[in-house]
Amino acid sequence: MNVINKKSHEQTPNYFYGVDVNNKEAVREEYERLRKKHRNITIFAIIVLGCLSFVLGDFLRVTKLGGKPIFATSKKVERGTLFSGLGYKVLYCNNGQRYVGSVLYKSCEEFDENTFANVLYEKLVNYSADNKTLNRSKLKDFTVIDVMFDEENEEEGSDYLATISFSCNGNNSSCFKTAKEYNDPYNIKLYVRFNKFNEIYDVVPFKESGAYYNELVEQYTPKVQEYLRNNNLLVADNLHHFTIKLLENHGKYKFRGETYADSYLIQIDYNCLDNTNTCVTPAGNEDFEGDYSNLSFYMAMFLDAEDNVSLMGPKEYFDL
Repeated sequence: MNVINKKSHEQTPNYFYGVDVNNKEAVREEYERLRKKHRNITIFAIIVLGCLSFVLGDFLRVTKLGGKPIFATSKKVERGTLFSGLGYKVLYCNNGQRYVGSVLYKSCEEFDENTFANVLYEKLVNYSADNKTLNRSKLKDFTVIDVMFDEENEEEGSDYLATISFSCNGNNSSCFKTAKEYNDPYNIKLYVRFNKFNEIYDVVPFKESGAYYNELVEQYTPKVQEYLRNNNLLVADNLHHFTIKLLENHGKYKFRGETYADSYLIQIDYNCLDNTNTCVTPAGNEDFEGDYSNLSFYMAMFLDAEDNVSLMGPKEYFDL
C-alpha cells in the first residue's frame, strides 16, 4: 500500500490593520487588546462625564437653586465667606445676605438699618398683597420705622423684627390683617422671615426663640415674680430657681369684662430651697381641677398698656 504524504497548503498572509487575518492566534490577541482598550476608554469617559455632571450640578445648585457649594474653595473675607467654584463665585455675609456671580462687585457691608428697612418695606408690601393680608387700594400709609436682626432660621435665612406704622383709608386698620389683635393696631411689631434666597417666606407676630424673645423673657420674669409675691403666691426666701417660658401670644384680650393690652400663655418652672413645692402657688388654681403639685405648670398672663402684669390665672382662662 502506497502512503501518499500530502503537504499542507500554506496560505498567503492577509494583513488587515496590521494583523494577519489568516492567523487565528494573532486575530484573537488583537481582539483582546482592542476589547481592553475600548473598556478602558469607556470607563475613563464615564468618570469624566460623572465629574463634569457633579461640577455642572454644583454650578446649577449654587447659581439657580440657592444651595451651598461643594466643589469650591473658600476663604474668609471681611464680615463673610467667599466661595470660588468652576464658573461662579458666591459670597455669604454674616448678616444673612448672599451674592452670586462669575465676577462679584458686592462686598459684605455693615448692616445698614435704614437701607434694609427700605428693602424690607418693598418685599413685605408685595408679600402681604400676594397673600391677601394687605389691601393696597385701601392702604393710606405704610412705614417701616425700624428693623433689627433677630436670629438665623431653619430655611438657611434670617429673621428680622420690624416695627411698622400704617394707616388705612376710612380711619380703621382693616387694610392690613395680622394674626393677632394689637392694643395699638396702627403701630405693630412683626417677625419677617427670609429664606436662603433672600425672599420672605413667612410673617408672624410671635415666635418662641430669638433675641427679642429672650428680651421679653428677661423683662417679664421679675414682673411675674412680683405679681405672685404681691398676691402671696410666692415665698421669696424659700425660692431657689425660677424661670418662665412664653409659649403663645394671644394679643389684646378681653376677659371677664376687662380688656388687656396683651396676653401670653406661659410656663413656670421652679424649685424651693427646702426641696418642697410650696414656695410657688399657681394663681387661681382653686377654680379648676388639675395637678399643680409638680415644679412646672402653665398660666395665663394678662398685661396692661405699660407691659405690667395685671392678672394671672390657669391656662383655662383662654378657653372662657
